[in-house]
Amino acid sequence: MKKIIFATIFICTSFSIAAQDPVVLLKQNDTELQKELKKKAHTQKDIERIKYLSSGLFDFAKMAERSLPKKTLDTAPAELKAEFAKEFQRMIENSSVHKFKTTKFTPPDSTVYEEPKYKKNGEEVWVSIHSWDKGKDMLMVYKMDKEGDSWRVWDLVIDDLSTTRNYQDQFKSILETKSFKELIKTVKDKADEYAK
Repeated sequence: MKKIIFATIFICTSFSIAAQDPVVLLKQNDTELQKELKKKAHTQKDIERIKYLSSGLFDFAKMAERSLPKKTLDTAPAELKAEFAKEFQRMIENSSVHKFKTTKFTPPDSTVYEEPKYKKNGEEVWVSIHSWDKGKDMLMVYKMDKEGDSWRVWDLVIDDLSTTRNYQDQFKSILETKSFKELIKTVKDKADEYAK
C-alpha cells in the first residue's frame, strides 16, 4: 500500500462577529493560538483548545469533497462520503495537534497580513500572510468562502503548495488500486496514529 504523507494544516478558528473582516479573523486566531503554544505544558483542555484554534474555520466537508476524484463523488454512496468527511476531519485535527506536541514552538520574527483579495462578487476571499523566521519568508494563502456572516477556509496554500490539491493527488493515486472503503480505512488509521 502506498504511503501517504499528510501535510499539517494550520487553520484558524471562527468568531461569532457579524461580517467580520477576514484579516481581523485570522489575526485574532493567530494571537490566541500562539498564546496556547507558548505554554510550557499542556493539559487535555489546552490540547482541545489548540485543536479548536487549528481547525475551527475550516470547511472540512468542502475540502473532503474537493479532494476526491469526480468519478468517486458521482458513484460513492452518501453514507460512505459522510464517513470519509468525518475521518478526513479527524485526521487533519489530530495531525495539527500531533505537530504542536512534537515540535518546539518558535514564534515567527514577524508576520505581515496583506489586504484581502475578494472574488466572486465578494463571496470568496484570499488572504495572504507572510511569516518571517531568521530571514526566511513563508507565504500562506487562506482561500475562504463566505457562509452567512462568517468565512470558512476551503484551501490553504503554503509556499505555492495547495493543501487541497495535495490530498487530491494522494487520494487519486490510492484509488487507482484501492476501493473507496479502503481509502477511508487508510485515512482513519492515519487519524488514529496521530491521536496517540
